[in-house]
Amino acid sequence: MEKLKYWLYTIAIMIFSALLIAYSYDIANNIEIPKSSTKQAAQDMLVSLASSLGIIGSWFVGILATGVSIYFSIQKQRKREK
Repeated sequence: MEKLKYWLYTIAIMIFSALLIAYSYDIANNIEIPKSSTKQAAQDMLVSLASSLGIIGSWFVGILATGVSIYFSIQKQRKREK
């Protein structure tokens, strides 16, 4: 069960990265971003990060965060198998 925890974190980071890129694209094209009804503070932080990074910066951060997370999960899984 411990191995699954790291992969769930990786999936969460992938979702964060996808949202970051989508928000930056919407901001660059002046598309209205609908307000979240449950996680308003988290959405506001993500939107402000996307607006400050821009599209290229959001892609860079998203790919970097996802890659590091996948690498970390693989390393943890290998250590548990030994």
